Amino acid sequence: MKLIHKAILKELTLNFLISLAFLNSVLIIEKLFKLSKIFASVGIDLFNLARLLLLLQPSILLFTTPMAMLLSILITYGRIQNDNEMMALMISGMPYKKTFSTVFYGGLVLFVLTAFLSLYLSPLGVKLLRERVLTILTERAPMGLEEGVFNQGFKGITIFVKEKLDNLHLKGIVIFDERDNTNIKTIISEEGRIQKEKQDINLSLIDGKIYFSRENSLYEISFGEYTFRITPNIENIAKKISEYSFFELLSKIKKENAKNLDFKLELCKRVSLPLLCIINLFLAPPLCYLIGRSGRIASVPVGLTAYIFYYVLMIYGGNLAKSGKIPPELGGLIPIFVVGILSFLLYKRLKS
Repeated sequence: MKLIHKAILKELTLNFLISLAFLNSVLIIEKLFKLSKIFASVGIDLFNLARLLLLLQPSILLFTTPMAMLLSILITYGRIQNDNEMMALMISGMPYKKTFSTVFYGGLVLFVLTAFLSLYLSPLGVKLLRERVLTILTERAPMGLEEGVFNQGFKGITIFVKEKLDNLHLKGIVIFDERDNTNIKTIISEEGRIQKEKQDINLSLIDGKIYFSRENSLYEISFGEYTFRITPNIENIAKKISEYSFFELLSKIKKENAKNLDFKLELCKRVSLPLLCIINLFLAPPLCYLIGRSGRIASVPVGLTAYIFYYVLMIYGGNLAKSGKIPPELGGLIPIFVVGILSFLLYKRLKS
């Protein structure tokens, strides 16, 4: 008996790792597209890109672990049923559900792992990712300033540089500052020097003029030295709710009345995703039974369909809560309740 469970565990582990790698690669492609837009104007080296992808893993694993678990179970037991091994086990006296005992212990381990990802590691990874992206942008922003072109890598600011002596010294500078629509400024300077300061960049301009309009009049101010502060275009990486830990979310729900809804939905999502590993323990046996001898051909579509159904419910519940039709707690927990009840009913039917 132990030999049988050991063989099933080995095949389950292999299929789980393959499914996890496949799902992670799909989600990483989408994340890479977002990162490419952020670093389009300054570029990024291979080492920093690999570091960012590593920091993305906790938040990606939070979504892909339960899905990979279900896929690996369906693929493994689909193969067992297709090769008539399940029939041999049942003829030898092993009940159908008992063949899933290995899955039960594995599901508990993945539940603990996913709970750790959800409550601690995922928000920490998102926070470190944002800080690292800001650091890279600040370090490489001066390198993004090119000669003879209008550089727009800074939010609301366009910079033209006639000559770039090195990464820090510039000549023939023209700046269009449109950050304040009521006070648009044009700055012309003979030369300038770039100075980094935390997440901002100070451009020390020498011998120039500032032009701005106010009340239908044009004003001109001359300067010998002027410090102009610019910030990289970081609108896409502003601090998000996903950075908050479990206890920080609870604290915010008590304090932030205006944003209470978003914090409650995020908290429900953090609780629901680990519970999917437990629900998989009840959902997998009846799905494997329904697949029958179709084997791996039907396993992947069935598993993906089950999780597409879950995520559609998650989006639908969130939209209902945001529209005020249902409480946010109910909107955030609708998918786990619906999938959980369906899984239990299917499992109970299999038992009967």
